[in-house]
Amino acid sequence: MTSIRFNPNSDLILLSMKVEGVDEPDFRDVWVALDTGASTTSIPIRTALDLGYDPYHPKYYKEVITGTQVENIPVIEVKKITAIGQPVENIDVLCHDLPQELRVDGVLGLNFLSKFNINISFARGSIDIAPHDGYEWITF
Repeated sequence: MTSIRFNPNSDLILLSMKVEGVDEPDFRDVWVALDTGASTTSIPIRTALDLGYDPYHPKYYKEVITGTQVENIPVIEVKKITAIGQPVENIDVLCHDLPQELRVDGVLGLNFLSKFNINISFARGSIDIAPHDGYEWITF
């Protein structure tokens, strides 16, 4: 299990996420917000290009509702991202530039977070994360 600290009084939980490039050992550190409301992790277009990915010929496009409109955002598969001390390989990410006012490059979404058991304690200002071996959905 990995544990990290965050400022519980902040508007965002900010994290550094390592994005691996097409050619090893190329990578970039990207500042992301942990976002349990985002289904898909995102990185800036420039980061994808710098790492050898082609967001102009994506795996597919995803319709995303932004603050003011609906956009079709390119989705690429990256070799590996590592956040909160945990790696995920061959993961889809949105290539999208967030407004500079947010002071963050991207978001860490549910397609990453759902691969782990996560405990977020705002009282302690900590995140505990550990891999899980799978699970069964219980429908009520």
